[in-house]
Amino acid sequence: MTTGGDLPTEFHYTARGQLALRAGQLHAAIDDFNHALEINDEFAPAYYYRGLAYRNGGDLNQAIADYTRAILADPEYPVPYYARGVVRRHLGFYEDAISDYSAAIELEPDDADYYYARGVARISLGRYADAITDFLACARINPDHANAQYNLGIAYRDSGDRETALEYYNRAIELRPGEPDYRYARGNLYSDRREYDAAIADYDAAIALVPTFANALYNRGIAKRNRGEPTEAIADFDLAQQCGMDTATLHHNRGVARADLGDHNAAIAEYEIAIEKNAELAGVWLSMGNSKAALGDFTAAIDAFGKAVEFNDGLAEAYRGRGLAYRALGNEDAAAADLMEYARRTGGTT
Repeated sequence: MTTGGDLPTEFHYTARGQLALRAGQLHAAIDDFNHALEINDEFAPAYYYRGLAYRNGGDLNQAIADYTRAILADPEYPVPYYARGVVRRHLGFYEDAISDYSAAIELEPDDADYYYARGVARISLGRYADAITDFLACARINPDHANAQYNLGIAYRDSGDRETALEYYNRAIELRPGEPDYRYARGNLYSDRREYDAAIADYDAAIALVPTFANALYNRGIAKRNRGEPTEAIADFDLAQQCGMDTATLHHNRGVARADLGDHNAAIAEYEIAIEKNAELAGVWLSMGNSKAALGDFTAAIDAFGKAVEFNDGLAEAYRGRGLAYRALGNEDAAAADLMEYARRTGGTT
């Protein structure tokens, strides 16, 4: 470790600890950083790197404590602020993370990753304009930062600017064509725009890269149903379930696809599973009412439409469905009341 009989210093121990840290030898690394701090308990790099070791080992509280000690030892050292921000963001303390990233940026304003990290924290809080500013700053410093381009797409999409979002998704994919999340995100955007052929092409690409990509399989099923292909949609929903997705929305949408094929009994079985998983989804009750009505069970349909209204009294189609069910049972007063409510909410006619 040293030559000529020299005693090891905090620099020697910290350098050796970094080598152990890179090799994944966390205990050895922590031991070396401890030795460095025994020699100099104000040596900020040893606290920082020990924090990294604790973070890699899953002890996030100790990591934060070490990053804080590094900052106290050397307030002009930017990296511990950034590292502490990463852990705080992971723990959901977004405001604290943003403060840490801002401190790092003030000390080192030309580091693209600091702006990127702050943008991610801001987008988690729905602060899209601020997040966009950070991602653009990151991209100016490093034009090849694919994740910055990707997150610009997310921020613009979530703030309602789909055209600009598409531009940035395209740039991200040009920079990293083998990233499945980028293809998936652009597929979702195309689906938002009702460009289902393009959406399915992107989902296909994402699934080719990760065949067990459950969300991509599920959303491809949604796109196929919207394209008028319920049988193909059901196949994708089945694959998504095989890959671990078993949500109320999956059963609901598979039920809707079965109803598209005229198999309302199978559809109702799916809706019942969806309701077991989440009884407060108004859309599921609406679909249940439609299938019950299609089978001529108007009393059960009225109950289901009533549940839909209970959980979302702004769901106009539920009033219409219940009104028609009342009419089928000869209850014209109740039918007229619901159909008038439907017309009032939609600005149309019954």
